[in-house]
Amino acid sequence: MTDKASNITRGKTDLPELSATRADPFIRGRTHKLPQDTVQGCRDRAAADLLEAVTMVGTNQRLSLERSSQSWTLRADLLDRLEKSFEKRRTLDRLSDEYEADHVRL
Repeated sequence: MTDKASNITRGKTDLPELSATRADPFIRGRTHKLPQDTVQGCRDRAAADLLEAVTMVGTNQRLSLERSSQSWTLRADLLDRLEKSFEKRRTLDRLSDEYEADHVRL
């Protein structure tokens, strides 16, 4: 038996062992968003689907890609509104903190 075959029979493989502390590659931090979680990524996806829909000969495929493009556009709009809302909220919180700091009684 070769070394590789004997390692497999003993329960060993040449594959690297997964560490319990290793992070899942699909889980990202807040600063590292997946493309579908950003406004620009959604808009790019919508444009790609719409461009592909133009090249489709079949009506069902074309309609499906047009619907997909519309969904990505709606998602981009939603994410854009949320980002603007969060930014307004952060600005108001910052202004409130500055006001409290300037008007605190000792």
